Amino acid sequence: MTEHGHGHGHALDPALTSSRAAIRALVLSFAALAATALAQLAVFVVSGSTALLADTVHNFSDAFTAVPLWAAFVLGRRAADRRYTYGYGRAEDLAGAFVVATIALSAVATGYESVRRLFDPQPVTNVGAVLVAGLVGFAGNELVAIYRIRVGRRIGSAALVADGQHARTDGFTSLAVVGAALGVLAGFPLATRSSGC
Repeated sequence: MTEHGHGHGHALDPALTSSRAAIRALVLSFAALAATALAQLAVFVVSGSTALLADTVHNFSDAFTAVPLWAAFVLGRRAADRRYTYGYGRAEDLAGAFVVATIALSAVATGYESVRRLFDPQPVTNVGAVLVAGLVGFAGNELVAIYRIRVGRRIGSAALVADGQHARTDGFTSLAVVGAALGVLAGFPLATRSSGC
């Protein structure tokens, strides 16, 4: 006696549903971080703040780390074949390595610019706008962190959870920009010289 069921043809594969949720999370967080970075870039152009430049570069690099993760989730949907008999799930590990490399490159670029500004300080204007841009950076990163961590835990993606935690850490970096701006507004010359703000 066979058991009869309804709607078998309409059931979604859990792995496919998870991949769709991950891709949606990456697309939305990419858009949020890119918008945050563009807003910060506009303020950097009118202020010349090295602290804000560092945060902006970092936020751009974080936005683009969504690209390799997206590719990994798309590859992860592919069925196993002769060459990859266990499927393509390990693509997520390769994406993680790319993310680390991207973060390292952005750190080198901003470190170089910060050292250059120590030897050749530039005047900074619109410090109030820099402060607001730092708050925008914090808010954008925290929203992305909450969203990525929630989706990552729901679908069991360690890479997505880690990327969310990384976004949360970057939010605190944005708060350092706020601190530098407050230091300048309070008249601390060391904050002006060392932060470029």
